[in-house]
Amino acid sequence: MLFVLIVLLIWSVRLCLSTYWDAKNGRLERNYQIGIKTRWTIASDETWEYIHRKYAFVFLGSGVLVALMPVDVAVGMIATRDINTMSMIWWWMLLALAVILIAWLVICGIIANLDARNHYLESQA
Repeated sequence: MLFVLIVLLIWSVRLCLSTYWDAKNGRLERNYQIGIKTRWTIASDETWEYIHRKYAFVFLGSGVLVALMPVDVAVGMIATRDINTMSMIWWWMLLALAVILIAWLVICGIIANLDARNHYLESQA
């Protein structure tokens, strides 16, 4: 079961990094599935592109944090010498990484939303 978790986390890393490259290079089109979606970025293609180019690092940081998660699981499996379980310390470390990831996304999301609002209102004036 832990192998499935590792595969899903690696897939998530790939998704974060490909989103980073698309956002950084201006290839991330406005959509409702992936990206920094606020009422301001959804309202304007120009604001969408501006915010995603400027805040592409959010996806890179998320990818790095998520990349640490399968490493934690793999090391936990090796340390426990069991492919089906991990000792509690490794689960706590995984939880800590998840909390850091959520805090990263919330803080960056709030800042990006304020920036998107300012950019949108300035472009409409």
